[in-house]
Amino acid sequence: MDVGHPDSTRAGAAAIADSGRRPAKANLSRAKDWHGAGRFDDAAREYEAVLAERPDDAEASRFYGILKFQRGDLAEAEALLRRAVSLAPDAESLSDLGEILAANGSGDLALEQFDAALRLDPNYASTLVRQGNALTGMRRYEAALAAYDQALKVSPLLADALCNRGTALRALGRQQEARETYERALTVNPRSFESYYNLGNVLRDLQRYAEALQNYERALAIVPNQPEILSVRGRTLIDLGRPKEALASFNEAIATKPDHVEAVYNSAVALERLGRGEEAIQRCDRVLALEPGHAKAYATRGNALLHQDRHEDALADYTRSLELEPGAADVLCNQGTTLRQLKRHEAALQSYDAALAASADFPEAWCNRGSVLQDMHRYGDALVAFDRALAINPKYALAWFNRGNALFDTLRFDEALQAYDQAIDTDPNYVDAHFAQGFIHLHRGDFARGWPKYEWRLRDPKSEHSRRYFAQPRWSGEESLDGRTILIYAEQGFGDTVQFCRYVQRLLDLGARVVLQVQPALRSLMATLRGPVQVVATGEPLPAFDYQCPLLSLPLAFQTDLSNIPNQTPYLHADAQLVEKWEGILGPKQRSRIGLAWSGNPEHRNDRKRSLDLTTLMPLLELDVEWVSLQKVVRESDMGVLEQSPILNFDADIRDFSDTAALIHSLDLVIAVDTAVAHLAGALGHPVWVLLPHLAEWRWMSEREDSPWYPDARLFQQAAPGGWPGVIDAVREAIVGLA
Repeated sequence: MDVGHPDSTRAGAAAIADSGRRPAKANLSRAKDWHGAGRFDDAAREYEAVLAERPDDAEASRFYGILKFQRGDLAEAEALLRRAVSLAPDAESLSDLGEILAANGSGDLALEQFDAALRLDPNYASTLVRQGNALTGMRRYEAALAAYDQALKVSPLLADALCNRGTALRALGRQQEARETYERALTVNPRSFESYYNLGNVLRDLQRYAEALQNYERALAIVPNQPEILSVRGRTLIDLGRPKEALASFNEAIATKPDHVEAVYNSAVALERLGRGEEAIQRCDRVLALEPGHAKAYATRGNALLHQDRHEDALADYTRSLELEPGAADVLCNQGTTLRQLKRHEAALQSYDAALAASADFPEAWCNRGSVLQDMHRYGDALVAFDRALAINPKYALAWFNRGNALFDTLRFDEALQAYDQAIDTDPNYVDAHFAQGFIHLHRGDFARGWPKYEWRLRDPKSEHSRRYFAQPRWSGEESLDGRTILIYAEQGFGDTVQFCRYVQRLLDLGARVVLQVQPALRSLMATLRGPVQVVATGEPLPAFDYQCPLLSLPLAFQTDLSNIPNQTPYLHADAQLVEKWEGILGPKQRSRIGLAWSGNPEHRNDRKRSLDLTTLMPLLELDVEWVSLQKVVRESDMGVLEQSPILNFDADIRDFSDTAALIHSLDLVIAVDTAVAHLAGALGHPVWVLLPHLAEWRWMSEREDSPWYPDARLFQQAAPGGWPGVIDAVREAIVGLA
């Protein structure tokens, strides 16, 4: 509300100062003068003096009501304006009363006052704007738009009408018209930070985030510390994939207004995107201290906990968030992901179905639903779900990738390759899709195409190689190594190191001096490689070298194919003294001794398919065999079964792989799932039977009972996904046949 400042105010004030007693009219002028100058306490005293002397002064009642309104005393403001209207029902007083009623939530009564004011003065632009504002507050946007348009007919350059007209248009979904209106407002007032702010909001609606950001920057150049604008600027930076800058913007908003809930919340989102989970959790806690019912803070805290693999805690937060905001599709989707990680597949499906009930065109929910169905070996249903996601978003690279995985799992390799191609067309640097294609080519024995694609593993930001930097050049196979030193370093699991250290001999044959860097647990075992090899453990100082190469890139450098795999075994050897030690521990042999390894590293990406619960092996334990555990680590879920079984367990006595090698040397046979134990037995030239899932790692290939890498290996593979009972039956028959 504007306060009038008559030109006679100063003269009136001077005249009052000269007299002994100030007349009421002079007091009103002084009150309005102080009111306009922001001296509200002084103005209030003068208004009260006037009204004490002249209770029927409509003008004093009106302006004192305006002051009360400005100070937030809405009840007193309404009473004073009603009094002013009863004394002098002019257009201005009616309009002021309408604005106060609208602020008090009495929209219909406010509209009655505006209508009355407009009957007295149809061209009173301020009333038309206020009428539009009240209608906007009541969500009657079409009527509001008509009021703003009428105001602009009266006063085409009225900035408030233009700015608020944009708000109504935006609410009606007419974003382009809203944008044009805000741009008109800025031609009237280029310093209107509100117009820049609102224009930015419209551009955000249009997903034109870079342009939105420019307008927020312009608004902040006018009001640098405005927390609302700083907060939405941060959200826009999040949308642009710039979470670090977004966090700085949110922190500025918080510094200006520490209890700005949305800025604190959005800073948690930025921290979660930056992988700073603990800080994100702390910010969410801060939000919940300010606003305990903030559903999104619970959801974001759940996201941070999910990324920390704290699945039960994440699930609790998603549940609380959904209690506060039932049907939030994104939260339901993330809840489903958590339930999937907890292997509660049916519950996960229910979460995804609820998300899709809330938002049927939610491609992420369809894609995640497909992944759960794939976990459950319901591959046909999984493909339907992936196809639904792709129908919504044909450029959804993850859905193409997951579709390829489902086809791969069902051995439809050509179709899987095509799906991966689609993922790569959408994202040419999609590391997992390239790597998956390499996996298929190697699995099929097409090494010429497989090895180059397998190199994409080195671009994975989560891989060990991504943290290795050397000044020395990478050896590609072309450079002469005669008299040169090459560093070969382990980059994946123990089994990979055991399988590919065989290439050391090929390097020695080229005249190279070889430095082999391996995991500490393999250091002593690798010292049994033949030839002058310098073995160092990861973390130990490296000697000088001329070239370097990751261990699993040597097959590419040597152009390995099925005809030239270096498969002479043994290339690793058990220590004689350790063999003697373990034979003493085992004692005289009375019957066949068979070693067992039934589970590997639970962090392995394919562990769900390759590892077994010990209970699955129970049919074998009935045979007349001396069973020996080769597990260095026994999972807690297997401990009870192991203690009740006839298996000899030495997990506390096995120090490293040298002990495991010596123990294997003391056995007749090793039976293992696809873990380092299987590779070690093969590298020692020891008989080993490998239990494989329906879709095994590429190195075991498909439809083979033997291995081109390990001549002494025999493969037992599932006939169908999850078909371990058939594998165990076949192994049992084979053991009986041996006896």
